[in-house]
Amino acid sequence: MSELTIKLIIILIPGAISTLIFGKLILHKEWSSFRFVLYSILFGIISYLTLQLIINGINLCKCNDLPELTIWSNLNDASSIPYKEVLFASLISIILAFIATLIENRKVINRVAGFLGISGKYGDENLYSMFLGSKEVEFIYLRDIKNQLTYHGWVKSFSENDNISEIRLCDVAVYNYSNSEFLYEVGEIYLSLNKQEIIIELANTDNDGQKETEQEQQ
Repeated sequence: MSELTIKLIIILIPGAISTLIFGKLILHKEWSSFRFVLYSILFGIISYLTLQLIINGINLCKCNDLPELTIWSNLNDASSIPYKEVLFASLISIILAFIATLIENRKVINRVAGFLGISGKYGDENLYSMFLGSKEVEFIYLRDIKNQLTYHGWVKSFSENDNISEIRLCDVAVYNYSNSEFLYEVGEIYLSLNKQEIIIELANTDNDGQKETEQEQQ
């Protein structure tokens, strides 16, 4: 590995930090290596540009006389690695990752596009994640068609991949799927099911979610 390659890897550390944090805090399918590198470069450039703007602002206010970033001028110089600039850019990258996460999770771009009539797309996640992540969704009926069971409980967490839907329910009542006969109750349950073999319905709850269950048992 050449010295220049090592320098480029070190310079990309801020972008990699942002990408890792951003990826941990949003819902998304597995990223390809190309997308991860692309995000790292993008976050890295924004981190260094933000650092440069901060330096320019300080110099403009004449609070201090800070030197310009050297990363732009000696990028091809393998022997010169701006460790301080990488460190400060890494600190900025953490803040940028949180800001980007807030924008993504609040669907700011999609809401602005919808308000302007540009796009009606809600976000990048599919309807499964969008539905279960909605604030209105608490108690649900999950109907397991293959095993002929119906689960009634409130959603604690969920995940999925291309074929499997995973969900964690609490305060669960289990019924027979065909005739809604009550079978048993359990405090918490984890389910991993084929997404083609389940139906999820929003349960009507007046108070704490138990009222409807008690009425069905009677």
